[in-house]
Amino acid sequence: MPFSQCGSLVPRIGDENVVATAWERFLQDRPWSGGGVRDVVLDSWQRCRSEAVDPALRSAPGAAAERIRQLQWQNRDLCAAARPVLDGLRDILRECGTLIMLCDHSGTIIDLNGETRARSVGEDINLATGGCWSEAVIGTNAIGTAIATAAPVQIYASEHFCMDVKRWTCAAAPILDPLARTLLGVVDVSGVKETFHGHTLALVMAAAKQIEGELARHDGLLHGRLLARAIDDFSRYASDCVVLFDHRGRVVKTTGSVQSAREQHGVRLPFEIGGQVPGLNLAQPELDRRQQRPDWLRPEWQRLIRDEDGELGTLLVIPLGGARRPAAHAPTAPAAAADPFAEIIGSSESLRMAKSRARRIAPLDLPVLLLGETGAGKELFARAVHRSGSRPDGPFVAVNCGALTRELLASELFGYTEGAFTGARKGGLPGKFEQADGGTLFLDEIGEMPLDMQPHLLRVLQDGIVVRLGDTRERKVAVRIVAATNRDLLAEVEAGRFREDLFHRLCVVSLKLPALRERPGDIEAVIEHLNERLAGKYGCPPKQLSPTAREALLRYRWPGNIRELQNVFEAMFALSEGESIDDSLLPPHIAADLLTTPPTAALPAVPGRLEDLEQEAIQLAIRRANGNVSRAARALGIARSTLYVKLAAIKDGAAR
Repeated sequence: MPFSQCGSLVPRIGDENVVATAWERFLQDRPWSGGGVRDVVLDSWQRCRSEAVDPALRSAPGAAAERIRQLQWQNRDLCAAARPVLDGLRDILRECGTLIMLCDHSGTIIDLNGETRARSVGEDINLATGGCWSEAVIGTNAIGTAIATAAPVQIYASEHFCMDVKRWTCAAAPILDPLARTLLGVVDVSGVKETFHGHTLALVMAAAKQIEGELARHDGLLHGRLLARAIDDFSRYASDCVVLFDHRGRVVKTTGSVQSAREQHGVRLPFEIGGQVPGLNLAQPELDRRQQRPDWLRPEWQRLIRDEDGELGTLLVIPLGGARRPAAHAPTAPAAAADPFAEIIGSSESLRMAKSRARRIAPLDLPVLLLGETGAGKELFARAVHRSGSRPDGPFVAVNCGALTRELLASELFGYTEGAFTGARKGGLPGKFEQADGGTLFLDEIGEMPLDMQPHLLRVLQDGIVVRLGDTRERKVAVRIVAATNRDLLAEVEAGRFREDLFHRLCVVSLKLPALRERPGDIEAVIEHLNERLAGKYGCPPKQLSPTAREALLRYRWPGNIRELQNVFEAMFALSEGESIDDSLLPPHIAADLLTTPPTAALPAVPGRLEDLEQEAIQLAIRRANGNVSRAARALGIARSTLYVKLAAIKDGAAR
């Protein structure tokens, strides 16, 4: 159905009749080329049609009083942060005859202000506390459309989808969680269409930002109290995976290997700070939390963190020492001790060169910058460099610079004194620099560090002196820095997002780690390593891969690198029955990739010189093995050493 659109952010009063005509033709499924309908409005109308919204609806559905009280309690932090802002809006709009309201993430109004006459008129369409203004139930309106588009929006008169709402105008802006950036609610100003003003949209946008700022301040205070209560547990359970969640179930801090927790216990924790786990939101009733908890979340791992004011969050302690692999499948300790790089699997030329350069760098005790894509094994290399360095017995301390808020990152890196902020631990706390004294500090995702934090880091790197937050005492530290990023830091420097002097301080020597697609010959070795390790984890023999499944895994480009391969293979291993893994267990996108990849060319059927046929057979086997010489040798039925000799002969012949 052809419909002409326009892209203005603010409605035009003069277009009201044009929009009304377009709406009538839209309902009749008749084309309209007269223009005047904004993109955001027409897109919303089309969503209303797909949701089968009745344009004759007279009012929004409502909630019972008990349900309203429950929603207000569950959103008590949002309501508290919004209250002074809504009061300020009410004072500004006192004479305008408008309503100012706060909605939860579903579009249900949980708080409303406005003069009595406007409230009385709003009740006719249930523009009142408890009214649900989701697009799916009441059509195009600022609250529902702001939720659907995750963007501020203003809707005027005929732009509404339902008939009885068309005498209104409204402007709304979404309120996002300052940590997780998920939708928390919406702030809205509504009135009869005569109250329309183009500046109202800017007003609600500013109000939403004010509320987000207040939420961030409140979160900072609560997180400080939470960390102060839980900090001793991070030392007590240093050998386990410890995850601290705030009262809304968001990750605040992690220590230990989340990846190991996934391997040993099948947990599915979010890697990023601010990620949420269902069932740990203390704002929800206990019954709701219990129903939402994932199967992997064991009750014995959880401990509520409280202070005198109530529940602050949840500490999750996931043991990493209990699931040991059987001795038959365990790698020998001497090999790992003799070569710290033995855990980095692969023998491709690019990986061999990366390991060789890392071995030369390790004893130099210089700052190292690891460059590579997400999942390429940067932390494995960092640990290997540490164990190969001049202080292998010193501590190895890792910090993810992109996984903490600015305030938490500052206290994590530099530590703090007692009384430095509300909730600070009695006696203060040393930061990661002090904890890594005499060892290595691994700064992962260094490109994500806030710009205003970078001068403080630079000073410590230059002087080797740390000053805790709230303190004046200088503490001398001797720490080797290994940093890592998946960003182009030079481009970040040019864009003004990363300091040039800090870049040069960190990048004394750099090490580029190859992506998995750049070393396809290593994929089979990684698969065999994972097969052995998972056999130990699940208490069964290693499993056989069907030829089709193996070929699919070898052909796929693995944009998520080793981490993606590990997750895919474990899912296939765990879901397989018996002693084999077939292609039915392949993820759909990998199976589809196999179908769309052109088949490898067959051997020529025409006769030729024996030497030429042998050379073509060798080259075909190498291609089919994605460069893996061992697998190609097995396919040809010859020893690997024999194949190397023949490859050398082919290379010499080509040179001549």
